[in-house]
Amino acid sequence: MSNDPSVRIIDPEIEDNNEKFSAALMGAASGQIFGLVALLMGLVGGLMSDQQTGLVDVGIGMGIFSAFSLLHYGISRRWLGPADPQRLQASLTFFAPAFLGGLLYFYATFADTAWPVMGFAGGFLFILLLGKGILFLEHTPPRSRKTTYVFSPFERQSLLIVVLVGSILGVGVGMSSQGHRAIGRGPFARTFLSEQILSSRHQADLLLFGLPHSYRLLRALKEASGRGLPVRVLVTAEALTHFPAEIRSLTSAGVPVRILPDHLPAFVRPMALFDRRILLTGSAGWGSLTPEAGTLMRMEANILSQGRIHATQSLFDNLWNHSSLPAKGTASAGP
Repeated sequence: MSNDPSVRIIDPEIEDNNEKFSAALMGAASGQIFGLVALLMGLVGGLMSDQQTGLVDVGIGMGIFSAFSLLHYGISRRWLGPADPQRLQASLTFFAPAFLGGLLYFYATFADTAWPVMGFAGGFLFILLLGKGILFLEHTPPRSRKTTYVFSPFERQSLLIVVLVGSILGVGVGMSSQGHRAIGRGPFARTFLSEQILSSRHQADLLLFGLPHSYRLLRALKEASGRGLPVRVLVTAEALTHFPAEIRSLTSAGVPVRILPDHLPAFVRPMALFDRRILLTGSAGWGSLTPEAGTLMRMEANILSQGRIHATQSLFDNLWNHSSLPAKGTASAGP
């Protein structure tokens, strides 16, 4: 091999062009890294605090990653030319399951399912396979002579950034969210409960030992039921005795109300369930017989709480099926 350095000289114009495209490709890869950060942030936030908020963050990450992946491919195609037809056909092994992962995410996030945790798996598969498919289509960029560029979000340096930044942001979101913590009592609890009823998309179930200071609660239940949300309210016979006007107000508005059996297991306490994803317990100021009774409201909505939420939902369904209708003139039958 000749030692003449002139043999290894690259045309300055070509080198300058390569540098520009390298910088543009690295910018697109940085956008893909932001998408991965949002994915990890959603996963950490869902584990720590609020599963639904975590799924929204995952969806944001999927959108960011998809947009910058298309930009990444567009830059590469302009720089290095279109993909080989054989590679294009083989890339379907990445894109087809990526599409299924996206469908799984949307189903778990927006459908009435007891397993929203599937959305995190769907989002992860979508981003991983979409990114791998895009990289499979692209030609290998020529090495830059000035510096080392990061062209892929899956390189070691990129993944270190994703893990570090995504974990920090996820912990921050988890600590600031109300997905698994004490909410309060009295007016704070009543306001929060009303907001959860009105923001529910598929279902709202309440088990009440009483309805103290229930103006906001009654209004929210009537409004949610009026717009077609399936609402079920279980009350004790004692609550029916102490709050007949409130219960009559609900039934006259078409809100299904049933009376719990007289002898309940000791572990049955006032609670509220929303969309089979959120559980509220602690009835101080909203679900006890008197405003002073009960404990602080707590909300459980993270991934780790799903087993308890499913068990509580099954308990409510069983109690509903074994409950009785209020006396005639007091309530509607309900479904």
